[in-house]
Amino acid sequence: MKNYKLGLLTSTICLLIAILLLTVSFAAPYTNAYEDTDITNISEMVFQFDSQEVKNVYDLNRVKVVINGNPKYVLTHRTDIGRLLEDLGVIIDKNKKIVSTSDEIVDGTVVRVITVGTVIEELNIDIPFNTKEENTKEIPFGKRETVQEGVLGVRTKNIRKIYEDGRLVSEVVLSDEITREPVSEIIQVGVLRYSPDDLDVRYGYNCEHWYSVVDNGPYSDQEKQFLKFLMYCESGCNAESDKHDVYKGLFQWNPKSWNAYYPKDNIYDGYAQIENTIDKIRRGVSLSAYWPACYKQYVQKFGEFIR
Repeated sequence: MKNYKLGLLTSTICLLIAILLLTVSFAAPYTNAYEDTDITNISEMVFQFDSQEVKNVYDLNRVKVVINGNPKYVLTHRTDIGRLLEDLGVIIDKNKKIVSTSDEIVDGTVVRVITVGTVIEELNIDIPFNTKEENTKEIPFGKRETVQEGVLGVRTKNIRKIYEDGRLVSEVVLSDEITREPVSEIIQVGVLRYSPDDLDVRYGYNCEHWYSVVDNGPYSDQEKQFLKFLMYCESGCNAESDKHDVYKGLFQWNPKSWNAYYPKDNIYDGYAQIENTIDKIRRGVSLSAYWPACYKQYVQKFGEFIR
């Protein structure tokens, strides 16, 4: 009786296993690879065994397969990695790289399916342009004019970038060349139209000469007094005075103002400076604005200049 019951139980268990395995074979898309969850469910339903016991019973290898960074575990009787990947529906082509911890599938093998992408990237890099300054007498002193706009050059690099599963792993410079030369920016800077070398006669520090020019000129006594005091205070009676970074000549004019009002006259010409200075005085120019330090000294010695 016991043998009859044992045989009946064994038959029943075998029948259940056959039915469940048949069901799984129809439901699973791949016949030769099984996910852990499928096997575990079967063992729990029939035997209450764990997946390790099922693996041992059916002589299956537990393999970790990582596809595009996503891992999954399968139980399989395959030993060939390619056949296993076919079972899993993985299409192997030139864009796939297979990396495995073993040449053939054994228990614990890890297989990685890496999608490889190659991109040729063109990179354009700006090349800065130079700025050149050219002195010219054709524009007012100190004025700056851009006569040629600068243009950036371009350096073009072609780079091959290799990606694995979307992650950059390497890059190689295929070419590197200048595809457009930079164009220099050219700025003209106004300089003095004349220099002491343009004078026929140079007098240097010569108060006697310039005092006589003033005394013999058509000026009032107050104008003569002011002109002589001012030329001595500003330049020491040196019409060719060029020591100051900005101010020049007998009365130390600012070249910008001089060029604006008297562009045809040499700023180092003492005769021109006397004539043009008395012209500005008679036009009502602010003496304290043009010659602040020396006019202050003049006022202290002679009082205000009365027009």
